[in-house]
Amino acid sequence: MTRPAGFFVAMALVSLPAGAAVVPERLDPTLTVVVGGGLSAGFADFHLTGTGQNRAWPVLAAQQMGTYMAVPTMRESPYTGVVNSYQPLPGLLRQVPQSGERALPFPFFALNLSVPFFRVGDSLRLRAQPKIDGLNLIPAIEGDIRQTLANAIVGGPLLVFQPPVLLTQAEYAQSLNPTLMFIQLGFEDVLDAAVGGDASKITSTSSFASDYGQLLGRMLQTDATVIVMTVPDPTETAYFATVGEVAQQYGMAPADLSARFGLGAGDLVTLGGMVEIADALRGRGSGASGLSRGSVLPAAVASSVRSAVTGYNSAIRAAVQDTRAKVFDLGDYLHQVKVAGVSSGGVSVTGAYGGGFYSEDGLYPGAAGQALIANAVLQFLNSQYGSSFQPVAVGGLQ
Repeated sequence: MTRPAGFFVAMALVSLPAGAAVVPERLDPTLTVVVGGGLSAGFADFHLTGTGQNRAWPVLAAQQMGTYMAVPTMRESPYTGVVNSYQPLPGLLRQVPQSGERALPFPFFALNLSVPFFRVGDSLRLRAQPKIDGLNLIPAIEGDIRQTLANAIVGGPLLVFQPPVLLTQAEYAQSLNPTLMFIQLGFEDVLDAAVGGDASKITSTSSFASDYGQLLGRMLQTDATVIVMTVPDPTETAYFATVGEVAQQYGMAPADLSARFGLGAGDLVTLGGMVEIADALRGRGSGASGLSRGSVLPAAVASSVRSAVTGYNSAIRAAVQDTRAKVFDLGDYLHQVKVAGVSSGGVSVTGAYGGGFYSEDGLYPGAAGQALIANAVLQFLNSQYGSSFQPVAVGGLQ
């Protein structure tokens, strides 16, 4: 496969003589590409901005690996190319405008191809597809944040060609023929269900497994070292809290909290629910008729989300078996953040809301969280390939 101009990398193939000691596979980060969703894009605080994108773990890790990660940063002005924002709970959480245009100047080719809200199937089938108004291409699609971000990130300058080059995320990544590739997808395959309390929005395990196997197969057609990441459980993010966790925060018995707000066993309180409960306990709302729709994730839906995540991760490990790809357990790492917190370089954070790991939206990591993920990835690479990448300094990113 032909590399785009400017990305030719010389490679040497070394054959070991018979009986030679086994050494770790050589890692070449020269052209690192990321196929991911919002966790890798730098989505935070309910929107995607250039600041968040440049603090995303792929960019931080690339800097420590001594390579360049070209980022299709978004323009941060809220007045141009604005689409409907991501607002899980209208009326309870503030609306944050999302720009639909790239910031200037921007690289012709992007290397962090991560698009917020992308499911695994989107990587294979959703193309950059701007609206056409006469001779004008309009990438920002009002009311469709996913398509808008796909147009800006995967489309970008390629849309100005005649005819426009309309690639999928997978096609774009494969055409770059990277030396190192990360695949981080699956979180958004269950996120809508978790946030909306609707199990019907979960991508079936069979569909996920089929799409993931196809995606991995295509990426393995390149010469890249491929690192796949397991799927974190969105119910373990700071966006959700158990009845016991909320009760402890307010010095109440869990049974009393459940009785006052109509919570069932195993239900999770969402970020919006936390806002409602806080208002009610401070006398700004009665909460007598229970919480608003969307403020509680029913136990049955939470269980379906967890089961789907378990199925996804089994599918990922099955797809990787007998290939050269390796698995970084991002799901387990974020689970550890939830249950025990994490420390690095003298900085300690927790997975609770306001605990330092997650951003204001409670679903996606903030700057410190992204840096900690980068350090975990770098440590993994060092252990697998014998590299000696130094960690990111987390302290200045809190």
